[in-house]
Amino acid sequence: MAKIAYLGAGNMGQGMILRLLSAGHKVAVYNRSPEKTRPLQERGANFAASPRAAAEDVDAIFSSVSDDQASRLVWTGPEGALSSKLPPQTLVIECSTLSHDWVMELAGIVVSKGLRYIDCPVAGRPDAAASGDLRLFVGAHEADLNAAGPLFQPISKKVFHFGPVGAGTAFKLIYNLMGAIQVAALAEAMVQAEGAGIDLHVAAEAFSNGFTGSPHVIRHSAVMAEGKRGQAVAFSGRGRLKDSLYGVHLAEKLGRQAEIGKAAAHVFEQMVNLGMGAANDSEVIDALRAAVGVGSHSQ
Repeated sequence: MAKIAYLGAGNMGQGMILRLLSAGHKVAVYNRSPEKTRPLQERGANFAASPRAAAEDVDAIFSSVSDDQASRLVWTGPEGALSSKLPPQTLVIECSTLSHDWVMELAGIVVSKGLRYIDCPVAGRPDAAASGDLRLFVGAHEADLNAAGPLFQPISKKVFHFGPVGAGTAFKLIYNLMGAIQVAALAEAMVQAEGAGIDLHVAAEAFSNGFTGSPHVIRHSAVMAEGKRGQAVAFSGRGRLKDSLYGVHLAEKLGRQAEIGKAAAHVFEQMVNLGMGAANDSEVIDALRAAVGVGSHSQ
């Protein structure tokens, strides 16, 4: 069994850490808010006071944090994991959704230290993390991916290898931008249906069962129709905005169009600017209502 450092014990990290522990791996956990690690300690994880302490003499380091700034801090900050004494060929596995620019910079730093880098952003919500049913979007050398295989088995039933380092992140940003577009478009459509006097439950059923249906539409249309507020956050408005901006930047770097992506980012920016950034992404419908002076709908 492997000795693992895990940096970040948020909604996704919690489930992934528990899966690694259940598989028999030894896991040292660092999180900016130590109290979030207590349930993990009760299940056998070791608490580390810093990323550097977590990474001492490990076989692999995972990270699952919110954004570039948090990733920079846990890897290259004053107490970052890369300042630890790491054995040659240690696996560095970044599971966060980050900008492509930072991922490539980080990969260069890792390789310069004689370590192996895998960009491995994940797809799935916290329930998928807890059940080991995440999809992994990987950019890595084939040999490094093979070495990480036993560590991926407890957390995922499907690994997509898109190519060399950076390819996994590129696809994840494209994937998440497409998801943000779907949620934003659905919210617009639901608000328009509401304006036309159409019952939102009927609209949700029709969208879900027609050619417009997708897992995103099915999940979010039902929540929007029910007028749910304050539910457990699986994907926040702030997270949607961050990922959308990273995705648009990638498209521009590639010389590709992202006009629809920019529009989706603008919709989630409206949500954040209204002070709703911490709310679940489905509540973006209220930001669109507010933009035209219509109150929240509830059932």
